Order: sequence, then C-alpha cells, then structure tokens
Amino acid sequence: MPKSNGFLPVLVLAALLTFPAASQATLAYVRDPLHPTVFVANDDGSEARKVGLGSYPHVGPNPVAPAVAYLHEGAAKAPELRLSVIAGEFTAPRQATLLVGFREPSYLAWTRDLSTIAALKGPEVGRRKLVLIDVLTGAQRVVAQGFFSGFSFSPDGSEIVYAKAEKERYPPRSDVFRLQFVPPGAVSVAAEQPVRLTRDHNSSHPLWGPNGKIVFVKAVEGKKRRYGPKNELFLMNPRGKGVKRLTHTAVDPLLQGLFPTDWSANGRRLLAQFEGQDTSYAVTVNPQTGAQRPLLKAEEAGFVGTDLSADGTTVLGYQGGFDPSNEHNVVSVPYAGGEPTVLARNASEPSWSR
Repeated sequence: MPKSNGFLPVLVLAALLTFPAASQATLAYVRDPLHPTVFVANDDGSEARKVGLGSYPHVGPNPVAPAVAYLHEGAAKAPELRLSVIAGEFTAPRQATLLVGFREPSYLAWTRDLSTIAALKGPEVGRRKLVLIDVLTGAQRVVAQGFFSGFSFSPDGSEIVYAKAEKERYPPRSDVFRLQFVPPGAVSVAAEQPVRLTRDHNSSHPLWGPNGKIVFVKAVEGKKRRYGPKNELFLMNPRGKGVKRLTHTAVDPLLQGLFPTDWSANGRRLLAQFEGQDTSYAVTVNPQTGAQRPLLKAEEAGFVGTDLSADGTTVLGYQGGFDPSNEHNVVSVPYAGGEPTVLARNASEPSWSR
C-alpha cells in the first residue's frame, strides 16, 4: 500500500461501509498494565478479542460501524495514534497508524459520522498542535497550537470547541474557542477562523452537548482556599453567551472538583468526574438544576466513569480508581443508581459506542 506524508492511508470509511452492521455496540478496554493491550468486545462484554498493544482506546460513536482509536508505542517508542476497524464478531481488526507524535491520549474526539478525529500532536514537552485527521485519507490539518485542556465536536460534527492557553501553568490560563471547519473532501478558499468564546483566562475542558449547550470548567475561590481554587461546572451557548454557573460543590482543600465527561443524546443527563489528590469518582449532574450525586461511593479508589450511553440510562467505567496496583474491573452502572454489572475483569480504560 503506498504511503502518504509518512502515514499509512487507510480508506477506513470505505471499509466500514462494506462491513455488515454490527449486531450490538462495541466495547473496548485495556488489560495488563505492564504490557497494556487493547481488547474489543460486544457491549455486554461477550465475544472479547485482542486488538493489539496499546492503551487509552476511544471507540467511534457509531454502533453499526465498529472502530477504535488508541495510543500505540511505535518504532523508537514513538507515541502513535493507531486505528483499528473491527469487521464483525471473531474477525481480526484492520489496523493503520494515523498520527506519529500523539500526545495526551485521554483527549481524543470523533465526529459522529466517523469521518474526522481530533487529537493532539507535539514533542514530549512543550506546545501541542490540535490536529483534525480525515479518517478516509489520513490527511491532517493543524487548526490551533498551544497548551490545551480539552476539546469536543459539535453534535453535527461541523465545528469543534477547544480550550487553549498560550503558556503552561496551573491553574491553566486558558480560554474556550469555537472553530467551524471544512469537512473532509470539501474545498474552501477562505481560511478557517476560530471564534473566541471566553476572555477570562479561566475557562477549560469544554464539552459540547445537545440543545445548544456547552458545559465547561472554571476554577473559582482561589483566594479563599488554602491550596488553590476548585473546579465548578458552567454552561454557555455556542456563541459564548448566556454563561451561568451550574454546580456548587463542596471540595476539600486538597481536592480539585468536577470535570465534565459525557452528555446523554437528549441533553437531560450529564456525567462528570470528581478529581483531586488520590481521589477520582463518577458523579451524575442534573444539567437543569446542577444537583449532583456520586454514582457509587465517594472514595479515593472510586468508580471512574468514562462514557454515558446515548439514551442516558447507563454509565460505563471501571472500579479500582487510579492506582494500577488495585484490582480493576470494567463495569456498567445504571445512571439512576444501582449495582454495577461486571463486563470485563482485570481491565480498565473502557470506551463504547452504546
């Protein structure tokens, strides 16, 4: 297969269209922290099979076209973004490298039609480039440079919102920007221009939801707290207007607070993660009232929520917290509360297309 710009062109979308529709959504996760390996399965954990060495899998948000992007260590230990197309049950995935110099792998986003992936590229230390990758051809476009703290596509996949700072520091002095980009295959004579949505140098981790809502983080009460500010969730519209505080959270001095994780498709449910020193646990947030509730126990080695099902009924995540020496199991938990269902034992970092 010929090479293009040093990368393997993949024709992934064309391949996806030739595959029969998946019988159910796809689940991906990681096993063996010493030699991390990506596995895929049906979303109930059945029919598990190995994809390859790697971590931080992100399943494409289309249940009928199973594909997973993940971090892979390539030649000379270079961090690569690898893509695997899963062609149905018991079929070996087709794989290709999309990006070399892949950084901050927890930050990755797909458009819903699987045509575009957003990822960060750069040196081990220093400024990053926000890159849009055409999944069909492997072509890349750098749309912003700086120090990033989150990005997210609009529901229709025509725009991206991101938080960027010019210098690296804590808390990040970042602002949120929106960019309408030229879709893959289209031609434009005008350069894509970002629109600045905030100007307070204190806005980060934007997550674009339905119904014209963007949830994001502000660090507040820095002068009142002994060890630094706490995170609270705010809402705004895609024009940067109508900003309002959503949550009021009790945060102990050494803890940080909330980060948004995922929206339900109708925008009525929101999943977040409460973070801090040696602490991480999933929290449900009411997008109308800001009311919040730990999904399981609020504890150090808590339940890490990674995805909310599109219908808002089920949260995917893993038990065992941040410590790699703990026992970890991938589980699903009802959003309304209830007992977890184990989907994969001795596994973590799950993602699904459900």
